[in-house]
Amino acid sequence: MSKTTPVRQETAELAEITELSADDLALWSAVIVIIGDLFALFALLKARTEKDSSD
Repeated sequence: MSKTTPVRQETAELAEITELSADDLALWSAVIVIIGDLFALFALLKARTEKDSSD
C-alpha cells in the first residue's frame, strides 16, 4: 500500500480543480461567441440609427 504525502495529495487535488475539461472549454467558447454576436448586433443597430438620423 502506497501512502501519498499531504503535499502530493494537495497538489493533485489542486491540479484536478484547475484543469479545464473539454466541456468547460466548449461552454466558455459558446459564451464568448454569444457576447461577440451581441456586440455585433448592437453595432448594427447603432449604425442603423446613425444612418436614419443623418438623412
